[in-house]
Amino acid sequence: MSTIYPEKVFPHFRSEICLFSPHTRHVEKGWICGRHVHHMMLEMLLVLDGSQTAILGSKEYEQQAGDLIIVSPMQVHDFQVRQADNASFFTMHIHLDLEDTAFLHLIGALNHSYYPQGHPLNDNLVPSMRRIMNTLYQENSPRIPLLRELYTILGHMQDYFAAAKDKQETAFQSELPTRIAREIQGRVLRRDEDESSSTGDWLEEISRRFGMSRRHCHRIFTQAFGMPPREYLMVLKQQEAMHMLVTSNESIEQIAYRVGYENVQSFSRQFAAWAGCTPSVFRKNNMDQCFHLTPIDVGS
Repeated sequence: MSTIYPEKVFPHFRSEICLFSPHTRHVEKGWICGRHVHHMMLEMLLVLDGSQTAILGSKEYEQQAGDLIIVSPMQVHDFQVRQADNASFFTMHIHLDLEDTAFLHLIGALNHSYYPQGHPLNDNLVPSMRRIMNTLYQENSPRIPLLRELYTILGHMQDYFAAAKDKQETAFQSELPTRIAREIQGRVLRRDEDESSSTGDWLEEISRRFGMSRRHCHRIFTQAFGMPPREYLMVLKQQEAMHMLVTSNESIEQIAYRVGYENVQSFSRQFAAWAGCTPSVFRKNNMDQCFHLTPIDVGS
């Protein structure tokens, strides 16, 4: 006997996925990527040959060929080649614009970042990553296979993290640290007219918005991200300043103000501490390097 379904109008569903900066790279011993953070993007990095050290927050992992790293949105990270003579890897960034924010929360709360060969998630995701890499090597690579593999990856991640949540419900973190991170991020990506980034206790202001003490806000953020809020803010400022220097025509004075410095001298001193050179030298030396973030838009 066939099932009789009642009449029902279902909602529209829409999602957008952008594949940012997928690339393979060969690096030698002593190479350092540099600490950075992606706001609403997952980063997936697969070592193809050799080994490298992945640094995520305060944790380090020695990543061998075939091992996978998944970096959650807003997670500070760095990659270095310390022990091996060289390393080759394939990395890609997936920008998510999904109405199902619970999925992003699952990743942020339950992603353990390092998935070596033999791990179930590695077994499910790496074949799709390799197919994406092989497709991209083709001239005029078709979009539909890329889209299929990206959604396959997200589907496996949804299943894995949902099952992990069911098994360890008590360990499932609240989304509060992520909301705090977004507030900190907002201090760098926009300048509020009534707010000076050089005065006042901005962490106190954020704490009040969420109805908690400054001390509690500091503690839960540090536990979640492996660094205190002020250090996280400085990483964001450094990344945004470097990005703007090599991708925009704004003056150094304008960039200094945009990332929260009231005078260019203070910004230049801090930038030299970050990069080992002045902003103008960094701009000159890096105009054709790094920060290639033009998306391949494979869904809308």
